[in-house]
Amino acid sequence: MWRWLVVASLALLGACNVVLTKDPLFKPADAAGAPTLRPGVWLLFLQPDCRVDTRKPFVEWPDCAGGALVGDGEIAGHKSGAPPDALERAKVVLAAGDPRIAQLPVDIDTGAGASASASGGASASASVNGGGHAQPYGYLGVRPIKLDPEGRIVAFDYWPVACGPPPPKDKNGADVAAGTLHPLPGMDMKPGDPICSTTSKAALRAAAKASEAWADKPLPQARWLRDGTR
Repeated sequence: MWRWLVVASLALLGACNVVLTKDPLFKPADAAGAPTLRPGVWLLFLQPDCRVDTRKPFVEWPDCAGGALVGDGEIAGHKSGAPPDALERAKVVLAAGDPRIAQLPVDIDTGAGASASASGGASASASVNGGGHAQPYGYLGVRPIKLDPEGRIVAFDYWPVACGPPPPKDKNGADVAAGTLHPLPGMDMKPGDPICSTTSKAALRAAAKASEAWADKPLPQARWLRDGTR
């Protein structure tokens, strides 16, 4: 199960055909010189047919709407059923470049019988088997679509960074494999694994650029709503 941050930031994607790394590839310095996210309350995703009054505090929103508090290099969210003041916080780096890449820590439970490599490369492969638990770093391609008068990002499209092109479908329309059959250059992926890893920023950025074409359309969009903490 992805925790709230992954639900919000990866738009309800499962842990399939996505890049995860054991250690972060980017540091805060990698965001230098590029527009930052405007601090305040954000709507990160909205499921189809979701009815939500975004004027209310985001801790009161239904699970079909992903609200978060964005700060300086940090995103805070609220777990369903938790006390209103119980926010979960995570450090996020929005690396500069084309495309922008968001790096965030994620929790993933691979479930019984699954295997997920979340390593810093082949020599440091860390697999989770038989219902294990790991906390790697996940990545999103980010395309800013609106800036405020001060040059801060107030809306952006985003998509998961994939290991390679999606696997083909069988005659019933199901994927023939959990992950790609053709990992992109620089991606470390064991046969049969649903995820991959890399130690190369250049490989990750190339994957982020290619992945935009494979992402479901329309791309999910996040937007700033207001100043404040609720």
